[in-house]
Amino acid sequence: MSDGSPVPVRVVSDVATIKALSDPLRLAILRVLMEGSAARTKILSVKELADELGEPQTKLYRHIKQLHAQHLIEVAETRVVSGITEYRYRAGQLSLDIDPTIFGGSHLDADEAAEAFAAVIDRYRDDFLASIRAGLVQFAADPPYRKELSAMVAATMTPAKATEFRERLAALVDEISLTSLEPAADGVPIRLLAVFYSPS
Repeated sequence: MSDGSPVPVRVVSDVATIKALSDPLRLAILRVLMEGSAARTKILSVKELADELGEPQTKLYRHIKQLHAQHLIEVAETRVVSGITEYRYRAGQLSLDIDPTIFGGSHLDADEAAEAFAAVIDRYRDDFLASIRAGLVQFAADPPYRKELSAMVAATMTPAKATEFRERLAALVDEISLTSLEPAADGVPIRLLAVFYSPS
């Protein structure tokens, strides 16, 4: 059992952790536990996670074990319920960054990399569509932060311009990730999926 708080950002640089992240249900468990902040860490039992995800409790145990083995989640506390020890979990980190070098060389083959990214994209898509269906996504909203913004762009630019754009996008993603360290009292949840790549 850990007495510490989640680390602000964990950089994933090993194959075993990438493979642990390549399952949509494990990503869903992580998403639930990582919602919060250093000051308000979510701590949930498997039963509470199952209730929140709408999944059978028995379906989660194997996934919890795999996430725990990779230190993506940790036991935050235990309690005895009806004579049985119940474990309650929290995320090991507030944000995850993937070390891009893991996808090169002999670390991870193309199929494994594609599977890991597919799980992330599928999870984001499922959450986004569920939010639209629930009426939570606003396409013309006031205040402005509620207005949905999406784009799928294919462009050609000079290598210098592409590098400069990528650096600005990375800085914005870093800025968003760091806001979880100092949450505002009137903070609102946001979701962002950013993928930048050059197919040449």
